[in-house]
Amino acid sequence: MSNQKKAKNWIIGLIILAVLLAIGYALVKFQKSDKKVADYIVPKLTLTSMQLTNLTAERADVKMKMIIDNPAPIGFTIDSLYYEVFIADQQVARTTYPDTLRLEAKDSTKITLPLTLYYDKLKEVTDRLAQQGQDSVNYRVNATIFSKTKLIPKDKFNLKVEKRLPLVTIPEVKITDIKITDLKFKGATMQVAATVKNRNVFSLGLKDMAYSVKIEDNEAVEGNKPGTINIPAKGTANFTIPVQLTFKEMGKTLIDFVKEGKDVSYDVKLKTELVTQSNILQDSKINLNTSGKLKTVLDAVKENVQEKKAEKKEERKERREERREARKEARK
Repeated sequence: MSNQKKAKNWIIGLIILAVLLAIGYALVKFQKSDKKVADYIVPKLTLTSMQLTNLTAERADVKMKMIIDNPAPIGFTIDSLYYEVFIADQQVARTTYPDTLRLEAKDSTKITLPLTLYYDKLKEVTDRLAQQGQDSVNYRVNATIFSKTKLIPKDKFNLKVEKRLPLVTIPEVKITDIKITDLKFKGATMQVAATVKNRNVFSLGLKDMAYSVKIEDNEAVEGNKPGTINIPAKGTANFTIPVQLTFKEMGKTLIDFVKEGKDVSYDVKLKTELVTQSNILQDSKINLNTSGKLKTVLDAVKENVQEKKAEKKEERKERREERREARKEARK
């Protein structure tokens, strides 16, 4: 028995010696390295990409793809994760990640953080930065990790990741005209004209658009517009959606109202994929919603026509003045 006890003690001693040697090696490594001890223990947060998943006139739903790197030799569980998002030091969103996360020892974990950006707050920031001529800004995520792991003091620690990226503004879609064409026995075609504005410093494309158009309380008419609508950097693009209507779906009276420009309401929903070279928006699939009154659109069309007529009239007047001055000079 004594020999077994001695053997057991030797094994325990060897284990303790191995642990002490490992600790000693780590301390020597820390001393020789420029890194702090925290660099070997505290997790690191990296922002890899952002994807738009839903876009309306009021809000933008975004998925932030991030990597949490755990350099520590032990794993632990994150009970909850609270994070705030800043653009140019102004907070634009804050929320809590709903699920627990397991970080394995010396390993990285990919996570996707859901985020809702309200358009009024976001537009205020992007408009101000655009007016200042800033094409790129600092995006910052402040995160607080809560965990009951005993190695973490006060059950929480803070992380921060900051990255300078192009200033991203949300495309703006506006209905510019709605009119009835090809009125036939069974129905008609409603041409919905729209313009999309891109204020970014990079070009965008809207690929393979699916649309839903609803007039008043009638059932929405759905369809697809294949191909890509290209929008230049800091530019606009126009497109038209040909919506096929039947009297059975819409009723002849309502189609007549649209044709005559009566004050009926419309609601247009677009689902499309963003085509861009921007790493932030790659592979983003978005929903664009716009609604309003038909009469408001048609009044704007009439006003635009009147403005163009006035501009052409002024141009003709200027050309006549130039020709008159040229004839006077020729007589001298």
